[in-house]
Amino acid sequence: MVITDIKPQQKSKSRVSVFVDGEFFCGLEKITVLERRLKIGDEIDPDELTKAVRESECTAAFEKAANYLGARPRTKNEIRVYLAGKGYSDEVVISAVDKLCEYGYVDDAEYCRQYVSAYSRKFGSRRIEADLKSKGVDFNLIEDALEELGEQSDEIRRIAEKYLCSHEYNERKLIAYLLGKGFDYDQIKEGLKNE
Repeated sequence: MVITDIKPQQKSKSRVSVFVDGEFFCGLEKITVLERRLKIGDEIDPDELTKAVRESECTAAFEKAANYLGARPRTKNEIRVYLAGKGYSDEVVISAVDKLCEYGYVDDAEYCRQYVSAYSRKFGSRRIEADLKSKGVDFNLIEDALEELGEQSDEIRRIAEKYLCSHEYNERKLIAYLLGKGFDYDQIKEGLKNE
């Protein structure tokens, strides 16, 4: 097999099309072509080209995931789902996620701590736990982060006061509202004692 042409792709400036024996064979990231020193006229083993394709896909998946992380922190599972939705194979997705973890860009334990810290003034532990579960975080990491949360009586009182500013006092409705915010019934009763 001989590489007969390497052309830039129209839709992606970072990719090229590789032609072998006059036929389109695959698309590769430019960086992969440079790293493997592929050029027109080279004889190439099909296995070597297949490895290059996988390497190229891993690079592209990593870059896509890194861009996805640019908007806000994400969990491992969110990245897996995102990359799978982009059509990457399981092997490529695992490679990209592992690399992101290795570089410290993704850390589910830290994500949980930050999430609890950010939302503990707005929601109860049940709601926070449900949100983190929906993001695919391991239950043990969620439990560890929630242990740092402690009692939320002050938050319950603050949220109740804010609610009562725009609503007439009705204990049943207030409790239902706080339950909807993810607080436990016993926590609500305790927090509202001084109301």
